[in-house]
Amino acid sequence: MPYQLDYLETIPALFSDAVRKYNHWDLYAQKQDQEFTYITYQEVRDQVELIGMGLRALGYEAGDRVAILSENKPEWIMTDYACAHFGIITVPVYPTIPVDQVAYILNDSGASLVFVSNRSQGEKILELSDRLPHLQQMIVYDEDQGFDGDWIMEYRSLLTEGRRFLQSVDYTLEDVGEERAKDDLWTIIYTSGTTGMPKGVMLSHFNLTSNVQGATEAIGIYSGKRWLSFLPLSHSFERAVSHIAFWVGSSVYVMESIESILEALRVFKPHYFAAVPRLYEKLYNGVLTKVQKGSFLKRLIFKWASRVGEEACELYIRYGEQPAGWLGLKYGIAHKLVFSTIQEVFGGEVILSISGGAPFPAEIGKFFTATGVTIAEGYGLTEMTPVTNVSRPSHIKFGTVGPPLPDVEMKSAPDGEILFRGPNRMQGYYNQPEATDEIIDEEGWLHTGDIGEIDEDNYLTITDRKKNLIVTSGGKNVAPVPLEKQLGSSRYIEQAIVLGDKRDHLSALIIPNRETVEFWAKSHGMNYREYGDLITSDEIRSLIREEIETQLRDFASFEQIKRFTLLEEPLTVEDGELTPTLKVKRRVIEEKYGDLISQMYPNHRNSGR
Repeated sequence: MPYQLDYLETIPALFSDAVRKYNHWDLYAQKQDQEFTYITYQEVRDQVELIGMGLRALGYEAGDRVAILSENKPEWIMTDYACAHFGIITVPVYPTIPVDQVAYILNDSGASLVFVSNRSQGEKILELSDRLPHLQQMIVYDEDQGFDGDWIMEYRSLLTEGRRFLQSVDYTLEDVGEERAKDDLWTIIYTSGTTGMPKGVMLSHFNLTSNVQGATEAIGIYSGKRWLSFLPLSHSFERAVSHIAFWVGSSVYVMESIESILEALRVFKPHYFAAVPRLYEKLYNGVLTKVQKGSFLKRLIFKWASRVGEEACELYIRYGEQPAGWLGLKYGIAHKLVFSTIQEVFGGEVILSISGGAPFPAEIGKFFTATGVTIAEGYGLTEMTPVTNVSRPSHIKFGTVGPPLPDVEMKSAPDGEILFRGPNRMQGYYNQPEATDEIIDEEGWLHTGDIGEIDEDNYLTITDRKKNLIVTSGGKNVAPVPLEKQLGSSRYIEQAIVLGDKRDHLSALIIPNRETVEFWAKSHGMNYREYGDLITSDEIRSLIREEIETQLRDFASFEQIKRFTLLEEPLTVEDGELTPTLKVKRRVIEEKYGDLISQMYPNHRNSGR
């Protein structure tokens, strides 16, 4: 049976505990000319109080819904904390989603106030203003954005209102926070479903605090370290991570955009960060491309070091130990010649990195962990606040997402679907009791829709989505995600979407990795005008065909890709092909590329397409 730690039960309790312990420690970092300036825990506490008092001065009370449509900012997190203290329910909105979905979320939640980051996000609200009957006010974080209207306020004006109001009352932030109860609704997070409009997941204070404390206990996070935050705070994964970093006493650099991630890693030198597999895959392919461009001697040394690292990882590193003996000596040389350079890509001081949000290729995890950048794969879903499982740094099994958190129960249904229950399980879907009953059974188990396998150590391996399973016309059941994950580990393949439901064989849409494919073409003396011409060439199609066969050599014959089509541009969130968490919207893909897909089946005269 899982056990429960002596948990703090509300977000204000967790907040106050951290402020008391780390009062004068540096918290949020801001970069200016390659230097970082910080605001302390106490300064954050004071600003959170002003935000909350300002909201109360404007008439917002416990139970009101407030949306946040913004890129990552410390102000985003502080607004979240202020609302949690005052019982105001936050509704995070991805800044990248289409305006129709913004309208749906604000209307479905009944949000009466929206915080926006800047002019760009604010204009979305102005465009939708006639369609938002509940909305009364907009507050803009960035200064001097040029908005007019008495219903629009700047963030600094909110703080001024809060300062005035604070002087007129006889209670503090902590006094208000003590009014909150563990089962109070904290937030409504709209899941970025791969079909249809999103559903609002209702999470309580205790859902969050239990998850934060359980995950911290499972991983073993140190105080006084640097965290890099760059995944969207509007997603439950990074939002939970931000609370972990706060509670354990960290200095946090909150990035508004992932575009400058390599510079941020190099300059900020984080000890911890969370990322999605796509980032690690890009870094991995970047390393391999750089090696490929190097001299014969450098390539030879890299191959030797990789073999040493793989052996050290298998025998020692994945158990949290340092290599010993003759292997330890070789590993030390490999570290000096190769691994230390790779570690510098991450800033050189990473203690632990966490991968979540999508399946993570085992070979990439082995590679980076062997170099000294330990990556712990985790798993979860918004309905579980979100973390259910995470690999333990002292016992990593690559390809698995680790065992459940200490207080989370896990089991497998007869059809292989993975079920969970625990204190982090959601209260339900907002305004959708029937949908809630579909996912939570009478015994309180949440049905994930994911198919998985649980080993003798209670480590979980996710194999696919229940709804994603392909059934070929020959009656074979195929899980596409493991195939896509394996194909994505090729340095020549950026993305892969496996198809073939009710067809006689599997096919795939392949987006090549442009950088590595162009380098291969140049190194082989190919001449071409446009990138589109390159990827339709026989040489590149042969290269990708060989990669597909190599990557899938250990899969069954009915799981082999018989035909494929190369796409020039990556799938994107903006084009509606991916969810904000980068999951493929398969129905959208099948509709958008229907003609290309139909050409990959027997009627088409070109067997390669």
